[in-house]
Amino acid sequence: MLDSITKKHLHPHVIAISIIILTTIIFFWPLLIGGDWHIPYEGGDLESFIWPSYRFAAGRLHTDTIPLWNPYLHSGSPYAADNQSGLFYPPNLILAISPDISYRTMEWLVFIHVFIAGSGMYFAASHHYKAKDIRPPLVAALAFQFSSVFVTHIGNLNIIASASYLPWIWLCTLRLRDTQTLTTASFLVIPLSLSIFSGHAQMSLIVCIPIFIYAIWQLKIKETRLKWLGLMSYTAVLTIGLSAVFVLPSIEMSQYTHRASFTYDDASSFAIPIEGLAGIISPLLFGRGAAHFWPGWDRVELGFAGLTTLFLAILGIHIKTVRTPLLLIAVVGVIVAIGNATPVHKLMYNYIPGFSLLRVPARFILLTNFSISMLACAGLHYWQTDTSSIKRIMKYLLITTIVAIIALVIAWAVASHKYPNSNSGTLTITMIICLATLLLIKLAGPRWIVLILAIELMALGAWIEIDHRNPDKGYTEGPAVKFLKTQPAPYRIDVATSSWQPNAPLVHEIESIGGLHNPMTISHYDNYYWSVNHRGSPQYNFLNAKFLVADKDKPAADASFIPIYDKDPHVDIYLNTNSLPRINLIYNTINVVTELEAFDAIHSPNFDPLQAVVIQDDKKINSGSTDQSSLSYTEYTSHSRKIHAITKSDAYLVFSEVWYPGWSVTIDGAPSEFSRANYAFRAVYLPAGEHIVHTEFKPQIWYVSLGISIFALLIIILTISSPYLIKQSNIR
Repeated sequence: MLDSITKKHLHPHVIAISIIILTTIIFFWPLLIGGDWHIPYEGGDLESFIWPSYRFAAGRLHTDTIPLWNPYLHSGSPYAADNQSGLFYPPNLILAISPDISYRTMEWLVFIHVFIAGSGMYFAASHHYKAKDIRPPLVAALAFQFSSVFVTHIGNLNIIASASYLPWIWLCTLRLRDTQTLTTASFLVIPLSLSIFSGHAQMSLIVCIPIFIYAIWQLKIKETRLKWLGLMSYTAVLTIGLSAVFVLPSIEMSQYTHRASFTYDDASSFAIPIEGLAGIISPLLFGRGAAHFWPGWDRVELGFAGLTTLFLAILGIHIKTVRTPLLLIAVVGVIVAIGNATPVHKLMYNYIPGFSLLRVPARFILLTNFSISMLACAGLHYWQTDTSSIKRIMKYLLITTIVAIIALVIAWAVASHKYPNSNSGTLTITMIICLATLLLIKLAGPRWIVLILAIELMALGAWIEIDHRNPDKGYTEGPAVKFLKTQPAPYRIDVATSSWQPNAPLVHEIESIGGLHNPMTISHYDNYYWSVNHRGSPQYNFLNAKFLVADKDKPAADASFIPIYDKDPHVDIYLNTNSLPRINLIYNTINVVTELEAFDAIHSPNFDPLQAVVIQDDKKINSGSTDQSSLSYTEYTSHSRKIHAITKSDAYLVFSEVWYPGWSVTIDGAPSEFSRANYAFRAVYLPAGEHIVHTEFKPQIWYVSLGISIFALLIIILTISSPYLIKQSNIR
């Protein structure tokens, strides 16, 4: 009865998407329960980094300000150019409707993107294999959306968002293969650009690899080779053009971060050990989740997409017409994921532009999970349609069982030999669950395979990244924050308390000299910050860290820091009596040529930033007088500052503001140039007299790239709409 009603009144795709939504809801059950259940376990990047960043951007966009610069962390740094900001990603722009973004909203964004991954995989698999039954593509959908990368990084929205567009990109690529039109190529640009805009450069590169491999594979068809090459080139150029507003400033910024100097050891860190590949069979062998992981290597995603999926993928290899590109993608994923275990990763590091900026090769296992999931769809379709091969299928099931047991035992033996704190119980539990899963597959057959896979994935993943916690705890606007906001700006604070999240100043919009460790922090500032010797040193005082926020009754500096506020139950505030102003007129220069010379000069025992400035140019001044000099701000915003300066002698106006291209300066309306000062900061030469100095952050590359993106967007709109417009004109 129900089947007949379903067939008459519900489209199969509606049923399939409903199942995907239901399983996603069950997987994210803490979001439904509410209360103090949250993801991920112990907060992770979602709580400490992504949430405050999105709140900052939404607040600025809500006031019609594009946050090109972030003045609140690390003494100021580019914001829009940071590829992790995801500033121009459409869902993030929508968040600006309400600047008060809750943590639950962030969790629901994770939920939505996991669903986007699953629904995209369903439609991609449906198109790839032309299956009439919804079960084969449903297997692909569930296997992909609950695979290792999505579960391990459930607390990194940017990674999940970028990865979620891979199946949609694959679907559009298949449609481009079938239609070979500019319109379809323009549609392919959309998910490619969304993956880039979502804010994770490495994952964006990873999701492009399957398309590159498939594009090369399709060149074997001689009849359409030139046309296919032209369409793929058009897609690549248009994708770069549309995402230029985000990509080009990010490329510029990357040159000034630690990533630009990554060694191969840095780039190959966080790879999957060879024995870790057993995690593809079961995630329990090494203890799934941060609370249960026992090996000594850094915890990374291990490629699990379900033992059921793996078995079906083995069956899927029988369909010769579709297996080769997917097998190539799967092999590339594994080879790169194990990092320096093979020479391939180092060759990519040496010869692929931008690859040397990336770490965590383990994330490339997403490609393997994608291929396994897609092949599993073919495998179930093969099982359903080739009824004469039941004995052969059971033989493969037996082989899968034997190989899985041997691989698990060997991997556990190797890992336990390396790390004495091994948990022998994980091997036993893993073996029991794997055997039970394979037995259920045999008993249930293809009819109930989707249910078995759903139970397997949810039972082994839905519980591992939940936690009882209050994500607001480190961001609460207590009495100390209210006190700091009453102090005359500009000034900076130094956070030395465990009661505040490192990025709390960003949420409270209080300028800070620090923040959460960020691989995209400007490297020359980061080097300076970690070399100031101690709180109260001349280098530290130069940073304009006027207030120190420390744990209650636990002074974090010497006697030059005076307690001035103790009304907050969690922290005390100290005044740094030797903190220098944000801007100073300096009349003596120490001229150097290189960054290394500048670094050595500012760490000289006799260096006093109030008496001399280390300048990386050849303009030298000496023995000037501070008599009758004055400085005052007449305007101060995050992107623009105006200063009224009076100086009797030629001087350098020195800012404890991070040097970065894009900051322009004028003196009395005439353009001037910043010099690198004190290794990481900036200064401008002032002739004697009275002046108005105006500095503004207007990076030229951003405006150029914005124009490129707008032009590319117009091309896409024109290309997509032209068939409809032609059709309408023909009707008339």
